[in-house]
Amino acid sequence: MKSGEENDVVNLVLEVFDDVVAPQYNNEGITEFRKYAHADALADRLKQGDIVELAAFEGKIIGVIEMRENSHIALLFVKKAHQRQGIARELLGRAIDICRKRKPDLQKITVNSSPNAVGAYHKMGFTDIEDEKVVNGIRFVPMELILSAMPDLGKHLS
Repeated sequence: MKSGEENDVVNLVLEVFDDVVAPQYNNEGITEFRKYAHADALADRLKQGDIVELAAFEGKIIGVIEMRENSHIALLFVKKAHQRQGIARELLGRAIDICRKRKPDLQKITVNSSPNAVGAYHKMGFTDIEDEKVVNGIRFVPMELILSAMPDLGKHLS
């Protein structure tokens, strides 16, 4: 992601969130998510070292992954019309490659998956590490992907 693309990225995230995730959340969870998925907040996180990779089709952003601390997926969203085409897997592979360059001893990737995305994460090799939780209205399942069992994961994904 380049500086100046924050609004386009946030618009994609909120479009998918509103359609797929928000119906499972209460008002507190929706408000909390919108605070996080705000253009200024995203720009600040990027300046602090978060990784934000984009997927584009015909000049339009269709997918985004944000990695925090080189090991945690903070956001992973793909436009509904482009889901189930390997775009999330591609974004994850590119992000893992960058994380490994920044942190060569990287052992695992974690994510707090929304309940509706658990199946997609399972297909990418993630396992649940705890039962579903709710914090500030945000529903999620803590998950992890152990990289030592898949040393070339990024190369195979990208």
